Parts: sequence; C-alpha cells; structure tokens
Amino acid sequence: MNIGIITVLVLVAAFILLKSIISFSLKLVGLGILAIVICVSLWLCFAPPEMHKPLSLNTIEYLFKINKDGSVTTTKQVTQTVYKEVNK
Repeated sequence: MNIGIITVLVLVAAFILLKSIISFSLKLVGLGILAIVICVSLWLCFAPPEMHKPLSLNTIEYLFKINKDGSVTTTKQVTQTVYKEVNK
C-alpha cells in the first residue's frame, strides 16, 4: 500500500515538474523571439536605405474644353519629373 501511494506522489511530482519545465521553456522561447523581433526592428529603423536608380515620371493630362457651338477641344499636357541622386 505504501509503495502505491509513494508511486502516485512521485508521478504527480514528476508531472508538475515536467509542466513547469515546459512552461519555462515556452516563456524562454517567447522571450527569445521577442528579442529577435526588437533587434530586427531597430536594425531596420537605423540602417541607411539603399537608393534605387534615378527615375523619371511622366504625367500626361488631357484637358477637355466644350466650346459654345458644342464642339470639344482637347489639349494634351505632358509634365516630366526627374529625381536625381545627390552625391554626398
């Protein structure tokens, strides 16, 4: 009878110990992932960006004017914007 009670107490203690080890390891893994995420976020905030090639944008506007006689006059206007890299 005493061996059965001792066995049950040892098994309960083992399960409690196993549960606390798993819980601690999950917290440890969670803290590790959180630390990695914070480090990557800080790196992205402070790393200088790599600029792409200079680009050019063309904006095409069509202006429609309705005349008094009912005819329509269209005007095409093209605006070109060029972004150049500034050498530092």
